[in-house]
Amino acid sequence: MKPWFSLLLSFLVIANLLAIYYLDQSVERWFRFGATFIVLLIYLLKYLTRSRLLIIFLLLAICDALLVFYEIPPFKEIIYTVRILAYLNLILLVTPHLKKLRFNFFTLIIVLFVVSIDLYLLYEMANSLILNDNDYLFLFLFYLLGLMSLSLVGVCISYLNRYANKKAFLLVIVAFGFVMSDIFFYNAYYLDFEQFFYLDRLANILGLGALLFYGRELKKSKNGLKNKEPS
Repeated sequence: MKPWFSLLLSFLVIANLLAIYYLDQSVERWFRFGATFIVLLIYLLKYLTRSRLLIIFLLLAICDALLVFYEIPPFKEIIYTVRILAYLNLILLVTPHLKKLRFNFFTLIIVLFVVSIDLYLLYEMANSLILNDNDYLFLFLFYLLGLMSLSLVGVCISYLNRYANKKAFLLVIVAFGFVMSDIFFYNAYYLDFEQFFYLDRLANILGLGALLFYGRELKKSKNGLKNKEPS
């Protein structure tokens, strides 16, 4: 990782953590959007390769911009919809590389076991939402985001098991970063464990950084292929 990249991520993390500590929630959320917007700009200016990856960055930026208005019910549904679309595009970015992937019986048992536990936890989380919110469209989107998160993690881990390279490792960090960010936000916002806001922001920036670094690796691969072409 280049020094400027490490410094940038460190700056974004520190700025966001200080904003959470010192500023009002409606103000510090702009720092989250600022981090996403900066990463989007860097991707556009330095590493732009795939349109789907650009769409993912744009969706994440829109989601974080709308998060400022999270307490307004229509915005809440839009935020979850945009987040779902971002995860869906991440899955679609990876799945073409998994066409020949095969699972053995042992792997399938482990996957089913983990998915069952996660679905139970998702159900318990949704129950606490019902106590605070009777918006059934939001509840449906909450379940859908949870299932999309499970799919994203599963696809990225499968990609890592198949290829075991730097790009696969980065995608696993992306998946866990964003999914853990969602979980930390839930714990902080709905269960009133405000300390989790710090972990939410840290995980989100880690996911963004890994996604940008993944874009950099795609750019390098594309340039490498061009250099191999005969003149």
